Amino acid sequence: MSRFLLAFVFVVTASAAAQAEFGDYRSIFVDRFDYPYTGNIATMTNEINAMMQDAADEGFSEVIWQVRGRGDALYNSNIEPDVNGLTPGFDPLQTALDAAHSRGLKLHAWFNSTNLWNTNAINPPAGHMYHNTNPSFRLTDINGVVEPQDGWSNYSSVNPILPEVHTHINNVVNDVAMNYDVDGIHLDYIRYIPGNSFDRLPHDSVSHQMFMADEGLDGSDPGNATAYRNYVKGRITDLVASIKQTVDAAELSTSRTMEYSASVWRDPDIGENDYLQDYRTWMENDYLDVVMPMLYLSASNDHLFDPNLLNTLGIASNSRVVPTLASYLHTDPGGGGAALTISQIERAYNFGADGVNFYDFPAYFDDYSVGDRQAIKSFFDSIGDPPVGTPGDVIDDFEIDEGHFHWPYNQSPVSQTFGLSAATTIDRVTNEAQAGIASQELNLVDDGAGVWQLRHDSGIATAASPASNVALDATGSIGFWLKTDDPGLSVQIAVDDPGTADRGFLQNIIADGDWHLYQWDLENDNQWTGWVGGNGVIDGPTVTIDSIFFYGDGDATIYLDTVSHNPEGALGAPLPGDFNGDGDVDDGDLTQWQAEYGLNADADADDDGDSDGFDFLAWQQNFTGSSALAATSAVPEPSALTLFVVGLYWHRRRP
Repeated sequence: MSRFLLAFVFVVTASAAAQAEFGDYRSIFVDRFDYPYTGNIATMTNEINAMMQDAADEGFSEVIWQVRGRGDALYNSNIEPDVNGLTPGFDPLQTALDAAHSRGLKLHAWFNSTNLWNTNAINPPAGHMYHNTNPSFRLTDINGVVEPQDGWSNYSSVNPILPEVHTHINNVVNDVAMNYDVDGIHLDYIRYIPGNSFDRLPHDSVSHQMFMADEGLDGSDPGNATAYRNYVKGRITDLVASIKQTVDAAELSTSRTMEYSASVWRDPDIGENDYLQDYRTWMENDYLDVVMPMLYLSASNDHLFDPNLLNTLGIASNSRVVPTLASYLHTDPGGGGAALTISQIERAYNFGADGVNFYDFPAYFDDYSVGDRQAIKSFFDSIGDPPVGTPGDVIDDFEIDEGHFHWPYNQSPVSQTFGLSAATTIDRVTNEAQAGIASQELNLVDDGAGVWQLRHDSGIATAASPASNVALDATGSIGFWLKTDDPGLSVQIAVDDPGTADRGFLQNIIADGDWHLYQWDLENDNQWTGWVGGNGVIDGPTVTIDSIFFYGDGDATIYLDTVSHNPEGALGAPLPGDFNGDGDVDDGDLTQWQAEYGLNADADADDDGDSDGFDFLAWQQNFTGSSALAATSAVPEPSALTLFVVGLYWHRRRP
């Protein structure tokens, strides 16, 4: 296919191609209890090689390999002591790197970040940060009691306020990033491990002095508990930001690319409120390349999966979201098994996640049966391809007028449309179009009061009334195309079915200045939530489009086009050469091209405004079967067509 046609195909399938990347990020966690580091070096090397071979054979792309558990090292560290029992002369990290890279796997070094120690049976070795005294890295509660060696929670932890702690952890990360060919740095336990109890916040004199200097408040006063919690939370965010700088600097020094990621709580609100882990701010500031919410949910609490993941996906950010699934819970009796694992993979894909992690290696390879693993692999591989669909039945294309979406921006009450100034306009324009010559421009002007919301109503005679909208079979998918370069926007569709209303799951709008397709599967209950009298299930025989909800903060310009419904399945980009929009390229499309040759019409594959020889080439190169019509029908005279195509090609290539 010529380059100009390839460019056309790329543009119209940009959204689907982005989703295809989901199949390219499949990672598995290997913690320090999963691999050997004590014993015969040759035997341990062989075992690690076998683990990496298993991961490669199963289709994984990444391995998250633990190198630090509790302030000790499972590699040749220049900063911290070796883990207890490490065989002298054996470097588990380098062994794993060699095994991974030779099999085409990426390996990320996994650090437990704020952990100090977790047992009384073995004391921290000499040189361990537990023994730092000036200042002490250990926590002190409101009564002056120092956290015990085995911790107030499952670990004792460092004081995350202290600059010396930040420096130490950054030095540890830098040591690995500079000296090992790792593909990423992964943080775990990057939160306040004891929880948010005021009594167990850092109450040493140095921390109180820092809080007083920065905030002018007394950290020992319970009346300042909220401010002090926020201060600790902010210092953890400072630590995350500083490690980003360390990783970025190591990338420049080594001329290598390293992905910076973190395991975070399954829901950003829980993480922030209960563990002072404000990963919403981390994402909004793009501190992390990849965020990995720990969606450790089995059959009994799987109902939390969708809202938790969607809450993270709803954060405006360039960080990719790759949820971690709990294989060890799914394989327990009553845990849901491989069927639940596949269901969660499917939902993560449909909601717009960027891949999936599994925790952890033994649970995946030992607890799933061979058949289970094959089913998971087959399903994962199958959704690695873009969704196959057709353009569907177009409801509104804005070619002549604004159709069902002709209402002013403030048509709905202030409970549903707010935060926009009177300068906001919604108009049909002909300078932008996903297909044809026109689209609708939503020029949304923030009134300065904060976030805004727009309910963009649908209807001919009456806004949002089922009687004023097109009745659609409650099957297949419904959606539209959007284009913007303004970040931080999100969208969801609302439908009546027909006596109640439901809304599709919230989707982030891609702000890259290209057209993207946003669609919802009417038959997938996980993609819907109840709205006005609705139950989150599309249970009527038909639906009508009630409205489209847009959300944002600040001025934004959004272009809307090709509102469509495909009752047979997913919506998709038009096939080059499918001029009549029936989902295939055949004789009917050639007939339409003949009739429209030289006109501004539907037989326009290269989007240049008319039906010409390039469009015939698109039909010819994408034809789906044999055609007597193609051989016998009258087409423009071959010499004229050839001259036209060659001339146009030359014209386009000229400087």
